[in-house]
Amino acid sequence: MHKSPLVAVLIATYNGEAFLKQQLDSILNQTYSNIKIYISDDNSSDTTVQIIENYKEKFPDKIFYTLNKSNVGVVKNFENLIFNCQEEYMALSDQDDIWQVNKLKKQMDAMLELESENISLPCLVNSDLSMIDEKEQMTHQSYFKFRNYVLSDKRDLGHILGPSGIMGNTLLMNKRFKHSTLPFPDALDRHDYWLGLHAELFGKRKTIQEQLVQYRIHNDNISNSKSIIKKNKMSIKRDIKLPNMETNRKLFLPKLIGRITSKEDLKTVNAYIDYLKFNKNRLSLYCDLIYFSLVKKSLLFRMKLLLKLLFTNRYNKV
Repeated sequence: MHKSPLVAVLIATYNGEAFLKQQLDSILNQTYSNIKIYISDDNSSDTTVQIIENYKEKFPDKIFYTLNKSNVGVVKNFENLIFNCQEEYMALSDQDDIWQVNKLKKQMDAMLELESENISLPCLVNSDLSMIDEKEQMTHQSYFKFRNYVLSDKRDLGHILGPSGIMGNTLLMNKRFKHSTLPFPDALDRHDYWLGLHAELFGKRKTIQEQLVQYRIHNDNISNSKSIIKKNKMSIKRDIKLPNMETNRKLFLPKLIGRITSKEDLKTVNAYIDYLKFNKNRLSLYCDLIYFSLVKKSLLFRMKLLLKLLFTNRYNKV
């Protein structure tokens, strides 16, 4: 019987004592069992390292870890994990989620099929998620629907550049994909955005519409804390800021220009950079966002966006 390929599961931890055990158990209990777990701890001050060491004692052939001497941040921590990984396949994991028992099996099936159709290309597989709270009570069945993301297998550079929807805690990539994305730019503030964008520009992406990860929302989340989501849901202030203007995208996206060979892709990326830097008049920016599908497809969202562009204070150029 042919042995399944080895998958490296990469976990960046930092003060994750509250939920790390549940996540490790969900990974170790996968129906896809040919895995190794690589953990990089970012100088935790709680019992995270002790938990890791206890699991290492129980599973010496499955778990490997390193300890950062100082805090480098989640993006750099994941970059180091990816850089040092030698396995052919890598799955990224957060420290506080719960994987569905068949997550890796379904993703590896999708990966092998994707590679068979796209020989020698960087390949990425992602999925939808369900949302749970601290007590594992489901708050939303689908993260995609909650965020109004429309992610299909059809190539959609505009959507990935703008709304994105590629969540790092669902990603499975092959080694060719790793070499395409490293090193991360210094200004990068979201590693999953960078990885998803590379799949769309230079490789192939497969999105599984099933919720293969239980995404835990709590107040210690880095990108989507419980308090931030509640605030965004209840407050009209979310309608003031233009989408993604507060990110570092305007700083690192120009670094990709020299690598893009498709004229249409180049137009799309430049149109998005013009928006982020407010390089054109407002109506021109809006027309470009719609034409290149750089914003969510909801008609209501697009109407609100037009009002925001027309009446917001002008953003400083960078």
